Amino acid sequence: MRGAVDQLLSREALSVDAGLDATPEEVLAHLREVAEREGSPAPTEQDAVVLSTLELTAVAGDPEGSTRMRDLDRDAPLDTALSVGFGGKDAVGIKKIAGETYVRIGVETVVQDVLLAGPARVNSAERFLRDVEELPPSLGPASRALRGAWALVDPLRYDQYANALNADRETVPAQTAANVAAALTDAAVLLEPHAQWELVEGLGRTLRSGTSLHRLEDERGAERYEVRLTAGAAERALAPLLSLLENQSERFGLPPVARVAADPDARVAAEMEIRNGVLSRIVFDVGQFHGPDAAPLPLRLDLNAGSAISLNPPPIEERLAPADLTVALMYLDLIERRREEDPGRGTLPVPVRP
Repeated sequence: MRGAVDQLLSREALSVDAGLDATPEEVLAHLREVAEREGSPAPTEQDAVVLSTLELTAVAGDPEGSTRMRDLDRDAPLDTALSVGFGGKDAVGIKKIAGETYVRIGVETVVQDVLLAGPARVNSAERFLRDVEELPPSLGPASRALRGAWALVDPLRYDQYANALNADRETVPAQTAANVAAALTDAAVLLEPHAQWELVEGLGRTLRSGTSLHRLEDERGAERYEVRLTAGAAERALAPLLSLLENQSERFGLPPVARVAADPDARVAAEMEIRNGVLSRIVFDVGQFHGPDAAPLPLRLDLNAGSAISLNPPPIEERLAPADLTVALMYLDLIERRREEDPGRGTLPVPVRP
């Protein structure tokens, strides 16, 4: 097992792709059980559908692209990236490259895949994106950001970006603006090198010690093993990802899954796959945190030695300013209001930048 973990760190980057390996019906059963235990609002079928398609991808790598992950010092800087998606395009993407932070928000994905909106709201989102294309070159950074391209941002000004998005509540609802800023803040925490190492080393320590191993039947060319460990050890190893999953779900109005072991000393099981000598997949049923009779919810972690998201910086030089967002949204709001008054009227002059 040690060799399989070491091989995972044998390249200059590491990728972790996480998702729920369950149908919407299985997700709903689990969510209902969690809600009953915690006294929280009952989940809906829509919640279950959205969560069943949730995808989190985290990548970390050597900025120079020359040193293997296992050979890096734990205080060495890392280039990192994270994406949050829902079975389609990314809803949120964030990169930290050479000390700079880049963000991408998929408006269309949030509307279609996360909110599962009806035709009217989808049409509204598509019209919004078409209008964004009409923004003048002087608002280039804001235009790119609003249509889902990468934007260079100041991570210390997320609240100011949210306030700019919320300047016109009809264009971007207050809660949506606040959730976007909070989602980026939560995601940014996982981009810090210490958090990346905590995830990697936590999994490694858990798999190397305090566990029992049982060989299962090989599948699709991969060696399969069942690992027995305590619920507390599993909770500690998965804590970074489960916390991010909970935070991101909350930001998009989705209910939480189980992440705290009711009995830390209880024995639980995870399944692992080793392909070509490299640890490639871990599947852990988080329902086990609530006991052997709890509704199951398998969390799947696909692990890859390499970068699933490019760690090259996007070709952007100008930083997005909150004031540019304000002006861009003023312009878009004027377009929409004039369209309502006179559908045949074209675009409008650009408002004066503050």
